[in-house]
Amino acid sequence: MNNIKYILPYGDALREFLNDSGISKSDLRTIVRRRGIFVAIEEKSSYIPILVRTGITPTELTELNDTIKIREANPKRQTQSIKCEETTDSLVSALPNGYKINDVVKKEFSNYKLLGSPSFKTINGDSNNIELDFTIERYDYTQSWNKNTTQFNGKVKVNKKNDTLDINISLSHTSPETKEVANKVPADLIKQLKKSGCIKSTEKVKKIKFNDFSNENRIKFLQKLSREQSDFELYFTDTKDIGFCPDSSMDFPDEISWMQEKVSNLVLQGKNLHSTFFIKNQNLHKHIQIHKVEDAYSFSFLEYSGTCTISFEFPDFIIKQDKSAELIIRVNGVRFKENNIGITQSKMKEVLLSELEESKLRLYQEYSQ
Repeated sequence: MNNIKYILPYGDALREFLNDSGISKSDLRTIVRRRGIFVAIEEKSSYIPILVRTGITPTELTELNDTIKIREANPKRQTQSIKCEETTDSLVSALPNGYKINDVVKKEFSNYKLLGSPSFKTINGDSNNIELDFTIERYDYTQSWNKNTTQFNGKVKVNKKNDTLDINISLSHTSPETKEVANKVPADLIKQLKKSGCIKSTEKVKKIKFNDFSNENRIKFLQKLSREQSDFELYFTDTKDIGFCPDSSMDFPDEISWMQEKVSNLVLQGKNLHSTFFIKNQNLHKHIQIHKVEDAYSFSFLEYSGTCTISFEFPDFIIKQDKSAELIIRVNGVRFKENNIGITQSKMKEVLLSELEESKLRLYQEYSQ
C-alpha cells in the first residue's frame, strides 16, 4: 500500500509529526504517563525523544491526529468595517452579476485550491445581509507526513447597517490558507462596491487593531467585551488566562518595578485572574499592554446549553511584535449540557462568534482612540 496516510510514522517522520504546533506538551505527557513513564523536566522537548525511540501505536496516532485537526480547524473571527454612501441600493444589487471569487483568490504556485464556485447568498432573505461559505483543499507534501491533503472551511459575512451607513465584514477562518482567502474576498468586494458608487473611493477599511486603543482603554474594551455580555444567553463565569507585557516606553510604578528590564511578556493562568492586582489596580493600567484574555462561560439557549471558553487576542502583537495586530476571537472547549436539536460544536462556535459581533463593534467605537 503506497498511500502515506496508512504508514505508521517512525524516526525523523515521527519527530516532525510530534513537533507539530497542534500537539501540546500535555498531549504527549498523557501518552507517556499512560505507559508509566515520568520525566524530571516537563517540557515538550523531554517527551518527544522518548516517543521517537519507543514509537507510537495506531491508537495514539489517531488520538494525536484528531487533536491537530480540532485545534487547526477551530474557527477564528476578525472584523472589518467601512463607511458606505446613503443609497437605496442593496449589497446584492451593488455586486456585479454572477460575482464569484475563484479568480479573486487564484494564486500561482499555491499550496491550496478553492473547491467549487462559491458565491454570496442572502441571510434570511435580507439583501443587505449576505454571506459566502467556502472550502479550500490544502496540499503540503513538504511537511509532516499526515498533512498531504486537508480541507478547511471559511466564511465571509457582509452586513450593511442602514442606521449607521457602515458595511461590517466578519471573517471566519480555520487555517492560514482560509485566512488568506477570507482577507482577499472583502478587499475585492470593496473594490467592486467602490465601482458601483456604494462606497466613496477615498474611504478606507477599519479593523480592530492593537494600537487603536490606549493601554487603559484596551483593558476596558476587553473587560467589557469578555465579561459583560447581557444581550444574549452567554454568561461569564471566570477568567482563565491573561497575557500582557509592561509598556517599556514609560517608567514603571513601584508596584511593578520588579518587571523593569526583566519581563517582556507575562502570561497568567489559573482562576479568578480578573481579581489580580494587575487588573484591579487601575493605576497600573496605563503601564500594561494587555494582548490576550481567555474566559470561561456558560451558555443557555432555548434548545441547547453548556459551557465553553472564549479567547480574545491580538496574537501578532507577541508573535511578530506588530502593534497593528488585529483582534481575533476564538471559541474553545464547547461542552453541551443539553442539545435537543443536535447542533454541532462547530456550528455552536459560529453562533457564539456571531452573537459577539454587534457588541464588539459598539465597544470598539466607544473605546478606540
